[in-house]
Amino acid sequence: MIRPGDVEFHTFPEEDRDTWAETNYFPFSIVEEGISGSVYNVFRPGLGVCLGDVTIFDRCACHWEGLAYTDNQQHMPCPESLVSYELRNGVSVECLDAPGDYRVSYQGIDETRFQLTFSSVMRPQDLNDPDQDPITRIASAPGQAWDDAFNGHFDMTAHVTGELILRGQHFAVDCYATIDHSWGPRLERDNSSAVVVQAYFGSDIALHLLAAFDPTRERAIGPAYHGYVLRQGRVIGVVSASGEVTRKRMFPLTIEVNVEDEEGNRYCLTGQMQNWAPWAPYNSVIYYSGLALWQLDGRTGYGPYQEILSRAFVARHKLSN
Repeated sequence: MIRPGDVEFHTFPEEDRDTWAETNYFPFSIVEEGISGSVYNVFRPGLGVCLGDVTIFDRCACHWEGLAYTDNQQHMPCPESLVSYELRNGVSVECLDAPGDYRVSYQGIDETRFQLTFSSVMRPQDLNDPDQDPITRIASAPGQAWDDAFNGHFDMTAHVTGELILRGQHFAVDCYATIDHSWGPRLERDNSSAVVVQAYFGSDIALHLLAAFDPTRERAIGPAYHGYVLRQGRVIGVVSASGEVTRKRMFPLTIEVNVEDEEGNRYCLTGQMQNWAPWAPYNSVIYYSGLALWQLDGRTGYGPYQEILSRAFVARHKLSN
């Protein structure tokens, strides 16, 4: 179970001082404009440093710098608290009602800035709590995450409102998104691969999925590591997922995902990428990431699709050739 204090830094074992990391992730989208973006921060309190990334997608690009905007800064001073902090890159974060609501603002360069409010529409979902996550409940070692970096982790869907000014152009933000916070030892070599699917259909259905992904299998997605369906205010854990993706070289184009929740409900989603690019918020991992339009039972929704790959894995198997 996630408690209000879990928005803050956690005490780490001394042997993990050099590798301990905590993260904040705040995504947003303006679907009608084909725009999506995020604030992603990785803190290493044992080393006293953090990285901060602000990236805004507006097209399909073969290179990160081909997107609308990117500001990635590493080795900034680590703040003393995650409840309220300001980073040197112009990002400010304030937790308004732990562990739920946040205010996130950014003052960037090139006439780019935003101020966003994240209002939670659910309780935080604890990936490692067997009372909340059915996959953890039936695992042979309950409480152990799929990756050590997720030894502590929660996801929480929120209603996002505010304003984005992108290179001088004003946009209203009014969307749903899923924020997260992770804590645990996190190496920067040969990290695990995974797929993230998030889909929002109005205010009554949201889906979040973290699933296995082996890039050498090219098309296959699954099985599920963790996930939930938020349906009319109820959080229902995911028990299984599978799917496949069509791609151009490494870039995803269309996706089909089949998900079953613990109440036996089945969801077949098909997605079409609206924007994407390789994104590398920290250097050992590359995300093939973007915004998809999703179809579910005749309804159109939206949300991120991300393939998370170890760069060492990509090089080992010559996948970028």
